[in-house]
Amino acid sequence: MAPINKKGVTKLIPEFPRFIEQATYIQPVLCIADTDGKCVKELIAKWLPKTLPRNFCLRLAVTEAESWLIADRKSIADYLGIPEMHVSKAPDNEADPKRHLLNLARKSKNRDLRLELVSQTDISKQGTGYNPRLCHFVRTHWSAKRAANNSPSLARALLRIAKLAEPNN
Repeated sequence: MAPINKKGVTKLIPEFPRFIEQATYIQPVLCIADTDGKCVKELIAKWLPKTLPRNFCLRLAVTEAESWLIADRKSIADYLGIPEMHVSKAPDNEADPKRHLLNLARKSKNRDLRLELVSQTDISKQGTGYNPRLCHFVRTHWSAKRAANNSPSLARALLRIAKLAEPNN
């Protein structure tokens, strides 16, 4: 099953009816998005019907998906070359996980990472290599299991994904 990248939740929402139908008749569907700080329960009530097929799963990262990345404190610290003590112990509670990640990246000893992750014209914005570098980090360093220890929202998502993967879930 190939991933579908809608590049943002606003483009994902109109596709929900199609994904729900696909989950009903064809195959399991997993959608992952972030909430941008909005109430998860309110968003789900607004976006989805009350009854969903068992093979449809929507998981929302609390605030932003970056909270799940920084939840693997050891790996993000090692990747950026910074002390682990600088990485939030409760990333789901961070008001702006992306800003926290950018601030961590600004402290990186790796010049190339700093230049690619953080915009050179506005340090509050992501740099041109932000997404490719973080995708590389996820593929090569990030541990969902380790991250789930620091992110209750990720821990819940992993449990639901495991259930979705069960035969005849």
